[in-house]
Amino acid sequence: MARRKPQRGFTLLEVLIALVLVGLSMTTLVIAFVASGNFGVLARRQATAVMIARSQVSSMIHTPYSDARLANTNANNDATFADPAALFALKTLPTGTDAPDVVLANAVIGDETYEQYVNVAADPVGAAAGSEQGVFFAVIVRYKVAGKYMRAVALGYHYNPPIIGLGSNVAPLPL
Repeated sequence: MARRKPQRGFTLLEVLIALVLVGLSMTTLVIAFVASGNFGVLARRQATAVMIARSQVSSMIHTPYSDARLANTNANNDATFADPAALFALKTLPTGTDAPDVVLANAVIGDETYEQYVNVAADPVGAAAGSEQGVFFAVIVRYKVAGKYMRAVALGYHYNPPIIGLGSNVAPLPL
């Protein structure tokens, strides 16, 4: 009788192990794609919020010093006007001593809403003598991504024209 050579090939167990490994790696890839999509949305929303805040700062720098958006209605938040503790990223808006000075109209871009707030702080130079040289201000844009609030902050400064020698309430110095 002739002796049979053993057949070469994969056993059922080896095929099943290979399928499980392929399945796990594909699951990992799908999770990575979903996560990168979420980061893309977050990055786009953050870039839009920063653009809105910077645009508002640019507008406020070139308005008369008496513009209502530059009103320091809550002097208690002057030390933290730029929101260093990220209170505007919390679920509820800051109140009391941390409340914003000015609430602006929401910016709506597409189907996304961006809340806009302004915190104003008097420039301490000359303020004690009653000759406020200008105000620091922060535009805080708040938005929601995946149920969580985020915020972007842009800072500005507006000179007080009469105090620095520019006459009446005119537009500020060109930068």
